Amino acid sequence: MTVKRLLDGYRQFRDNQFQKDKGLYQKLASEGQSPAVMIISCCDSRVDPAIVLNADAGSIFAVRNVANLVPPARPDGDYHGTSAALEFAVRHLEVEHIIVMGHAQCGGVKALYEDLQTGADFIIPWMNIVTEACSHVREHSAHKSHGEQLQDMEQEAIRVSLNNLLTFPWIRERVEQDRLKLYGWYFDFETCNLSTLDQTTGAFAPVD
Repeated sequence: MTVKRLLDGYRQFRDNQFQKDKGLYQKLASEGQSPAVMIISCCDSRVDPAIVLNADAGSIFAVRNVANLVPPARPDGDYHGTSAALEFAVRHLEVEHIIVMGHAQCGGVKALYEDLQTGADFIIPWMNIVTEACSHVREHSAHKSHGEQLQDMEQEAIRVSLNNLLTFPWIRERVEQDRLKLYGWYFDFETCNLSTLDQTTGAFAPVD
């Protein structure tokens, strides 16, 4: 992929898709955004949720970070990009659904699970948000292959992030009032299989 290819893609979008959906974009410009769904996904170039889910402009409030993590609520004055996005989505846009969307072959998860410290000034401290997931998998999945352990870690990290969402009081309140629903999704881009977390059983199952 080159910059020229990206600019060519923009021109194609401008001349085709934008013209087709011009009314939608004009409405979004005049009325503002009002998405019902927020998705927290990984910044991995292979798993763009808007592409995977074939979503229209304005339908998803999207946050992408390394390994699709949600930190616990800590209003300590530091820089909290994901927490700020959550606050805007929930308290101002009043989204009705929050999806934490993880994926197979996640580099951030692998870096934490395999303790790859070299040259990681920011990645490992960020990934330490899900250290408990790492400990859980080491304890309960030691009998599995290394690839299966990494998959378990990717999915366990989603569970931890869902629990961390509930540390934000304005999220917990809306969940308890049934005004906001939380979901865990796991996408395998090699097979195009999407699985969802059953929060009653704690297991992931394919959508189809």
